[in-house]
Amino acid sequence: MKLKQRILLALLTLFTFAGARAQGSERIDVDLNLIKVNVTMNPEHYRELMDRYLKADTTLRLDEVATVYYGYAATPDYAPDLTFPEIDEAMSLENYEKAYKLCFAAAKEAPVSLPVLINVIKLMPQIDLKGNLDSYLNIRQRLEMLIGTILASGTGIRRELPFKVISEADMMVILKDILNVDSIVDRSKIGQLDALKITFPTSSREHILYFDNTLHEQYKQHNP
Repeated sequence: MKLKQRILLALLTLFTFAGARAQGSERIDVDLNLIKVNVTMNPEHYRELMDRYLKADTTLRLDEVATVYYGYAATPDYAPDLTFPEIDEAMSLENYEKAYKLCFAAAKEAPVSLPVLINVIKLMPQIDLKGNLDSYLNIRQRLEMLIGTILASGTGIRRELPFKVISEADMMVILKDILNVDSIVDRSKIGQLDALKITFPTSSREHILYFDNTLHEQYKQHNP
């Protein structure tokens, strides 16, 4: 299967975010600088969009979810290197109930973190959802909204249309959990872009995917 087809399949079938599902070939023009200016100049509007996102409001447009996700990097809460080792520890000990509760707590601290949100989905088979269904569905919908928006931010297969993310960890979720990449064979910088040579399961054919992770890079420069 061609790389473009794999990406489109992920957009159409792995997730059900209405905006992305309705038009699988839809692309949005993500201007990171413009989003930063808008969030900085209109914090109340951003808070309104964030509140709608936290409620998993499916009437949010792709561009509005893009403002929520990429605009988060313009807020004081942005911490792309934030990790939650207590979640990993609970999962390694197979204490799934504890891990599940920790994930929900982490989702409040890092509301647009793909690793945090997808852990809830991964834990679902191990958890009795009785009493937790509404909160689970909220997290799932939010994750779908973010994934749909990231995959709509570019094609990933062309330098001029990379997938845009706000953290290294989010990039890895897209690769490993969404596109089901088997291995990262090589990685290099082309200008400000990350170019990753990858393979998929059952095939040794190598592909290249491009990501724009400049927001995280800028953060590291100012927070060494």
